[in-house]
Amino acid sequence: MLRHFRIAVLIAFPVVLPGRCLAGWGEAEQEKASALAAAFVNPQPTGEHEQTPGLSVAISRNGRILLAKGFGEALPSIPATAETIYQIGSLTKQFTAAAVLGLIEQKAPVRAGAPLALDTPVEAVLPTAAAWSLDDRPTITVRHLLTMTSNLPNFTRTPPESTDPWGTVLAPYLLDALSQVKPLGGPGSFEYSNTGYFLLAELIESPRLEIAPRSYRDALRELWTKAGLKDTGFHDDSALGKRLAGPTYKRRPAFLYGDWLKGSADVSSTVLDLQAWNKALIEGRVLSDAMVREMFSEAARVDVWSWYGMGWFVRRKDDVLYLTHSGSLPGYTSYNLIARKSTSEWSSVTILTNSYGVEGLDELAATLSEMALSD
Repeated sequence: MLRHFRIAVLIAFPVVLPGRCLAGWGEAEQEKASALAAAFVNPQPTGEHEQTPGLSVAISRNGRILLAKGFGEALPSIPATAETIYQIGSLTKQFTAAAVLGLIEQKAPVRAGAPLALDTPVEAVLPTAAAWSLDDRPTITVRHLLTMTSNLPNFTRTPPESTDPWGTVLAPYLLDALSQVKPLGGPGSFEYSNTGYFLLAELIESPRLEIAPRSYRDALRELWTKAGLKDTGFHDDSALGKRLAGPTYKRRPAFLYGDWLKGSADVSSTVLDLQAWNKALIEGRVLSDAMVREMFSEAARVDVWSWYGMGWFVRRKDDVLYLTHSGSLPGYTSYNLIARKSTSEWSSVTILTNSYGVEGLDELAATLSEMALSD
């Protein structure tokens, strides 16, 4: 759920486990990539014993897996593998964005209005959004939510006063609490916020959308089926929970229960499934080319070098388009990257851990993607 682009080097004592290499990397490339990833596995005390948190990594080129491997422990004495399931935090936003873009692509009708579009006012779909309309400022639209330019306060930074960040909060209560807040300014400038993606999940379920009854969760499951994902679900899915890497953190976490994470950080997955997701997006099996272009567009400037699209950060460097996102939850850190040289030449790296606040995964992913493209 937190920000990205932080860089650090961790001193580590890796537990390296067998992985798999499918597309032809040589032994030297496998060993170098494994050593780079293993350096981010850092043993830490967890009370009665020392646990080596797990880290799983998958690297591909043009959609073919080069390396998929686990390091450390998913649970005490249980090794992490490429099939280990982790909570992925803000990587969830890629799925939420795709679900909303899919509704726009389908021209989902809005009651008493035009079909859903990027420039549809949010209040046309979510009545509570009318409280955010200010006479002297533009109306907040679906595009603003997707590109994090609504300027609505981030509720995981400043929770509504009526809510308990350490307790269970159901979506209707949170939506009502958010209706009492005011935008920080007129929409248009980038401000990283989980609020917008919670609202997008609520939008998917709005009775003002005249489509067959669906839930946010059903909409995401449809996407996962299209993309061929096998081990992806929600943080409270009992079937996944039995295979979920245990979190490692040292203090009582906030924003962990109920619907605090809805739409922005409530999905669990594996590195292999996220590689399949990246491949499905690039190949146009999830959304049309037009909607994929919107998702990967330079929609909102973040800083001098980078932009935010819709569920992805976007940066161009040396004729390579980098599409990235990080995720951080109590006990978990994640990173997903696609590097595109051209429509037919691209690499992808996914890194998932059950350790909180691991820094430098962005640089690790960039290094591994460059290795994949140079092979």
